[in-house]
Amino acid sequence: NFITNFTLLQGVNSKLSLHDTFESCIEKTLQSPLEYTIVPHAYDGIKHFYMRPDLQLLQIFRCDTPMYGLAVRPGFEYTDDMLDKTVIVSHPSPINLIKYFTRKDVTFDLVNSTSAAAKRVKDGLSDIALTNELARQKYGLHFVKTFKSIPMSWSLFGKGEIHDEN
Repeated sequence: NFITNFTLLQGVNSKLSLHDTFESCIEKTLQSPLEYTIVPHAYDGIKHFYMRPDLQLLQIFRCDTPMYGLAVRPGFEYTDDMLDKTVIVSHPSPINLIKYFTRKDVTFDLVNSTSAAAKRVKDGLSDIALTNELARQKYGLHFVKTFKSIPMSWSLFGKGEIHDEN
């Protein structure tokens, strides 16, 4: 909602577009197919975007993430002891949720997004994903455990102006 309201105030109608990496979003913003790129402050690579002269920071805002949890395919028989022996597919950022909420030392198969983790479970390549509510819904999975919605701050980037001062 924040982005919709922000762009409406700018006189622009907005549409959300998801990409595999934040870097690919930035490149599409610089090449004009996208107006803005939204990056969560939890993303380690965000520091590089602040340094780029061809980008400008337009806004910082808070928007909590969707609910995170452990998701399985419909009909999959989950039991808590699986956390001790089953590899869980996840993006690296939310993996501490497992430690904080289950107190278990879990083995992970890391992928580049929570959506990719959910898709792997849907496709039968993994049995359990640590993912969020949006990816769970998109791929028709069921939560067997829910953890929390994560309070998150975000940066909104747009094209910057490069001034050649040499």
